[in-house]
Amino acid sequence: MDDASRQTLKFKFAKLTMVLNGVFLFAAIAILAIAGIIPVYRIPVAVIFGLAAIGLAVYFVFAYRRDKAWLASVPDDKPAENAGAAAAGDVSKAADANADADATEPEE
Repeated sequence: MDDASRQTLKFKFAKLTMVLNGVFLFAAIAILAIAGIIPVYRIPVAVIFGLAAIGLAVYFVFAYRRDKAWLASVPDDKPAENAGAAAAGDVSKAADANADADATEPEE
């Protein structure tokens, strides 16, 4: 991932984070209004903030799917050969762990 893609990812992540925080905030205000903690205009406040929370949640889902598809389309920095070498390194570490375990077991 190049620097421009990293910067774009940071902005997309920040945007989704703020939208999700808005969903939680609006839902909390609607719940507080329904519970009667907000005494003035209780029902209209609950309806307005409830609808806003639902609308933002729908927007969040669409934006999340769009950004997830964008992230999947961005090429990775690492070539495929390095990924295979890392997997082979993991296998050798597992083999070393098995050899250590065998060395600590008493022989019969």
